[in-house]
Amino acid sequence: MRFSVAQQKEIIEAGSGRFIGYIVDAEICENSGMITGFLVAEPKKILHIFQGEEVTRKIAIQDILTIGKDVILVKGVLS
Repeated sequence: MRFSVAQQKEIIEAGSGRFIGYIVDAEICENSGMITGFLVAEPKKILHIFQGEEVTRKIAIQDILTIGKDVILVKGVLS
């Protein structure tokens, strides 16, 4: 799968069904060249739309449960 395709999928927490955000970047191991995690941008709240700083969180590759047609399901993510 191309990275650009993964970026278009919604990231959903499997336990709660909560929308976490969209992939904005990947973290890659320098030694192996394998992806170790994704950086996910949290959805903007109405009052924070005009702030320039984007809040991101890391989703480790082992926390991904399944990649579907439209969504990526992940294990519980700490807030």
